[in-house]
Amino acid sequence: MENQEKSKLKAWLDKIEQDSWQLELVVTAFSIFLVLGGLDAIEEKEPVVRLLNEGTGSFGVVVSTSFIVLAISLLFILINLLLHVVLRGLWIGAIGLRSVSGDIDFEGLGLAPRFDQFLRRKTGSFDGYIERLENLCSIVFAFTFVLVFVIFSVVIWGFVVAFIMDTSRSYLSGLFGEIVFSVLEIAIVLSTFVYLLDFVTLGWVKKRRRFSKVYYPIYRIYGFITLSALYRPMYYNLIDNKLGRKAALLLIPYIVVVVWLASMRVDSHAWYATEDNNHEIVKSCYDDLREEGKLVKTASIPSKFVANGYLELFIRYLPFHDDKILKVKCPGVVPPVEPGIRSGFYFDFTGKEEEEAMIDFPKLSLECLSSLYELRINDSLYQKPGYRFFRHPNKDERGLLALLDVAYLPRGEHEIILRKLGRDTTEGSEALIMKDFVRFPFWKE
Repeated sequence: MENQEKSKLKAWLDKIEQDSWQLELVVTAFSIFLVLGGLDAIEEKEPVVRLLNEGTGSFGVVVSTSFIVLAISLLFILINLLLHVVLRGLWIGAIGLRSVSGDIDFEGLGLAPRFDQFLRRKTGSFDGYIERLENLCSIVFAFTFVLVFVIFSVVIWGFVVAFIMDTSRSYLSGLFGEIVFSVLEIAIVLSTFVYLLDFVTLGWVKKRRRFSKVYYPIYRIYGFITLSALYRPMYYNLIDNKLGRKAALLLIPYIVVVVWLASMRVDSHAWYATEDNNHEIVKSCYDDLREEGKLVKTASIPSKFVANGYLELFIRYLPFHDDKILKVKCPGVVPPVEPGIRSGFYFDFTGKEEEEAMIDFPKLSLECLSSLYELRINDSLYQKPGYRFFRHPNKDERGLLALLDVAYLPRGEHEIILRKLGRDTTEGSEALIMKDFVRFPFWKE
């Protein structure tokens, strides 16, 4: 009975296999449509991810990295699917040609013996060519969707590692905590490298018998975390085929070549200074010139033209850099929360003293953030800009807003010069000094 069931299953699969090209084309067309939509969505969400990267420590870095990996991977999927369409179209064209012309008639071509022997040996029969195209199409199609699940696994791994690292950082403190955290970090990096090496080399690590006892638990744990059971049968079925192994081994060179080609550009303006400098109008500094979807990088004003006596200056808060300086500048001010992920459900166990500290925190934090900056208009120090917390309507960037009275300035060009507190780069120095942050012009009408 069991043999009959297996025979039926094999017959059913063999039948589907013969007509699989139709399903491949349908799925490919639908997938290309989804990937194009995904690339548009990624471009739209890029500013949100960049803000997250600035505000949530190591978790934001992992999310941002995963976002970049996802974007690049979707590009590779699109290239693979387009390649599959081209190959499958070539295969269909070859079948159509075979129905008209049959096999290749080398004798009728009347070639010289040297060319006749070479082409018979290298080209072979036309039926063999069609079969090779069929195999290549199926390999490319299967490889593309294995890649989809591998991307999914990478993103899951990134979030799990971020959660582990952020949680560990929250609960580990002191010298012992730093040691444990460092050991955990090294263990994750090494185990990830070994697991990735095994995957890229098509199981080279699993073939090392002496290392198998150590690697087996790592393999099981990472397999569980990355949900690799979803694509593991396809992966091993792919690499047990000679053509599939070649495709898998070419993965890294393929990625390098595509990324290199995508990064190429033509430089035709040799005398144009491409780096940000004091002689350039930087669009990100003006709200009415900033490209849609772009973030405020450092500071901005509504327009390069000031029509009335007040100028709105927004300075963006950059947690990744600013928090380190603020801890040194204002050691007595402790934020009520730490950067990271947290649930909307929480239990409040704060005491009376802690509640009072939280009440005073907005005033203290505003004073600390304001003390980071030194504002000049032209060469004159602007006294007491009167900063307030502000969320910029561009992409909800957080920072400080100052309403500057510039009615005393004459008509014409002027310059905003912002300096910011930073670490002294002198070797062995821990001092904080004012450094140039950003400068840009405006014109008073």
